[in-house]
Amino acid sequence: MRDDPPSLFDLPVPAGTRFEPARLTQARVRLGVSKTDLAAEVKVSPAAIGQYEAGVNSPRPEVLDRLAKALQVRPEFFSVGRPLARMDSVNAHFRSLRSARVSDRQKALATAILVWELAFALERYVKLPQAELPVLPAGTMPAEAAALLRRHWNLPDGPVKHLVANAESRGIVVAVRPLSEIDAVDAFSVVVLDRPIIITTPRRTENVFKHRFSIAHEIGHLLLHREVTEPTATIEKEADAFAAAFLTPASAMDAALPQRLDLAALDRLGRTWGVSPTSLVRRMVERGRTTESSARRAYQRLNAVYDSEADPAGAYPGEVPKLLKKAADLAGNNGAPIPVLAEALKVNPALVRDLLGEADQRPTLSLVVG
Repeated sequence: MRDDPPSLFDLPVPAGTRFEPARLTQARVRLGVSKTDLAAEVKVSPAAIGQYEAGVNSPRPEVLDRLAKALQVRPEFFSVGRPLARMDSVNAHFRSLRSARVSDRQKALATAILVWELAFALERYVKLPQAELPVLPAGTMPAEAAALLRRHWNLPDGPVKHLVANAESRGIVVAVRPLSEIDAVDAFSVVVLDRPIIITTPRRTENVFKHRFSIAHEIGHLLLHREVTEPTATIEKEADAFAAAFLTPASAMDAALPQRLDLAALDRLGRTWGVSPTSLVRRMVERGRTTESSARRAYQRLNAVYDSEADPAGAYPGEVPKLLKKAADLAGNNGAPIPVLAEALKVNPALVRDLLGEADQRPTLSLVVG
C-alpha cells in the first residue's frame, strides 16, 4: 500500500458549503436526463433544478435523497470536498462529428470524468503509470508526430504489438463503455488534469483492426490537438493520418506493400501489421502505388466480400483494456476492495464494477406467475 500524505479525497468539507452544484450537473448529464424529467421524478419544478445547478439554491435533504436515487448515486455524491473536474473546463475530441449533438458529447464527457475519478481514487492505493506523451512543437505534422512517439515510447521497428497495453503502460487510461452511454460519439479522447483518457465502445472493439486504428487515432488527438476546442473535419483527417503513420510507417510500407493492388496480399500484410486491408489500400494511394479510382474499386470489392462474422480476427481477445481492472485488483489486495472505492467516489459498488468492466455475477431472480 502507498504511504503518501493525505490526498484530495481526504480534505475536510468546509462548513456551510456542502452542496456542489457541478456534481448535480455531472450526474444528470451522464444519464442523459433532462432538467424537466428530473424535476418530475423528484417532485420539484424544472426551475428548481436549474437553480440547484446554478448554485442559486441548495436542495433540501429530502430532495437531495430523491435526486440521488433518481441519478443512481449516493446523497454524499453531491457534497463538496472531493476532487472535481468541471465539464465546462475539459476539452474532448469526438470521432462522430455529424450525428453527435452537444448533449451527446456532454453525456460522454461526464462518463469520462467519472472514469478519471475512479483512476484518481485508485491512486490512493496504487501508483498508476505516469502519462508519457511528449509535448510537440507547434505545427508538427502527423507523420512526424507518429515517428516521434515511436521513438519516445522506444517501440521497435515493425508492427505495434498490443497497442492498448502499450498505451496503458504509458499512463493512458483506456475504457470501453456501453453503446447506451456514448452511442452517438462512438469513441473520443480527453485529458483530465494531466491524465489522458480514451473511451471507446463495443462497436469499435468488435473488430480488432478497427479498434487498433481508433485507439491510434485518439492518441493522435492527444498529441496533436490538446489545445483545440472545436472538432473539425481537418483535425479528424490529421488524427487519421497520425494513426496510419504510427501503425504503418511509410518507410516500412514502401518495402512491404505490393507493387500493384492485390487484395489477398494486402489481407496477409494487414494481419501482420494489425491493420485492415482497407487502410492498406489507402496507404498504397498515399505512397503512389495505386490511383484513387483503383482504390475506390478495391473498397467496393472489399465491402462486397468481407464478412465480419466469418473473420477469425473478430474473435481476437487482444487489445482489451486492463489498467483499471489490474489497479483495482491490486488495491483490493491492499485493503481497498470495491466497497472502499465506491465510498471514495460516493457511488454504489455496482457502478464501480461497471466502470471496471466487470460483469454482474449475481444470479437473476425471476418470478413465475402460475
